[in-house]
Amino acid sequence: MALGMVIHPCAPCLHYFSYMQSKSLLAMKPDVAVLTLGAIHLALGVVLPRDESPTPAKVEPLQPKYFKDLGVQRVRITYGPYLVAGSDVPDTDAMMPCYGCLVTGYVPDLKFSDDGTSANANKNMWLHHIGLMNLNRSAATCTHRPESISVNGNERSPTRKAGYYLGTGDRVMLTTEVMNLAVAPRNVSLTIEWEFLPGTPDGFDVVTPVWLDARGNCLDEPDGIPANATIFNATSATGWTAPFAGDLVLAVPHVHDGSSTGQDVFRDGALVCRNVPGYGETSGYITHVPGAGGHHDHGSDSHVMHVSSISQCAGLGPVAAGAKFTISSRYNMTAHTPMRTRTGAFEPIMGIEFLHFARPRDEALAEIRAMKPGNLESFLAQVAALGAKPDWP
Repeated sequence: MALGMVIHPCAPCLHYFSYMQSKSLLAMKPDVAVLTLGAIHLALGVVLPRDESPTPAKVEPLQPKYFKDLGVQRVRITYGPYLVAGSDVPDTDAMMPCYGCLVTGYVPDLKFSDDGTSANANKNMWLHHIGLMNLNRSAATCTHRPESISVNGNERSPTRKAGYYLGTGDRVMLTTEVMNLAVAPRNVSLTIEWEFLPGTPDGFDVVTPVWLDARGNCLDEPDGIPANATIFNATSATGWTAPFAGDLVLAVPHVHDGSSTGQDVFRDGALVCRNVPGYGETSGYITHVPGAGGHHDHGSDSHVMHVSSISQCAGLGPVAAGAKFTISSRYNMTAHTPMRTRTGAFEPIMGIEFLHFARPRDEALAEIRAMKPGNLESFLAQVAALGAKPDWP
């Protein structure tokens, strides 16, 4: 069966890495250029001129929406603009909204620089991924991988109740993929609205993030999916066993186009959360595909529906140490148009669940202060050796 397809990285796309400190942290393959721009490193498929300079990020104070009684603050940080063409695009210095604070939520958006409107699939350009990685900590599920703070795709589902502690001196990596299906390059800016509480208020828990992946938490397990399969379940084989007790306050999924009835989270074999994606719920998530030419495999004009939302699970209750979590992500690429590479192969499947465990403040902070940093070089080398692609962050 001939399936419609949306061409994916990395032409045309931007996949950039921004660092809070100027330090070489990545050992990239020879075919990937690493360009140092002041305090950031830009990973691209091409080499940019050495005199490119980063654009400063802009901070705007906003009225807070949540936890107002605790003195929460809200800001919008604009990163960019970036010129997104086939692959070459300048990068800018990333910044966090605060340090020694609790981040309670963030919402990303991608905006065109000329008119400030949101970029989305109906304009042939959209925010594919955004994620944050704390390089000072190690992931709960993969000890040599730095700790992921959160992940958002183009669903723009707000991540709230996180209570993530950003310590003084933490180095945070911002990773983003931006899709541009238009012929001409276009300038866009990434915006993130942050809410945060200064310090660690009494009675406010600190959240430990846990990243589950259907391909193994270190991306080191086969997904068991036959080549060119169109209907399948991607299921984590090992899963993760909780070494601590906590309150599971939020489960946030991330899937790709092609996900059917969504993703399931199991605790000790019992279903505790089902994430259901919505497709093309507004015009911004519908791409018009011409019948001939371009980058699409369609015999006639059609419309591709992209994932526009996906349900999250909140308030899942107390979890005892020793509880085991696994995930299963269901895909039906005959019902929903998948992404493909330029060679025609399916893009790697993403089945990710991001669990937020609220824990007593002093217990969580003591663990954070004793934690060893993840080893990004080691993780990337391991992923490269397996022939896998890192699912950032």
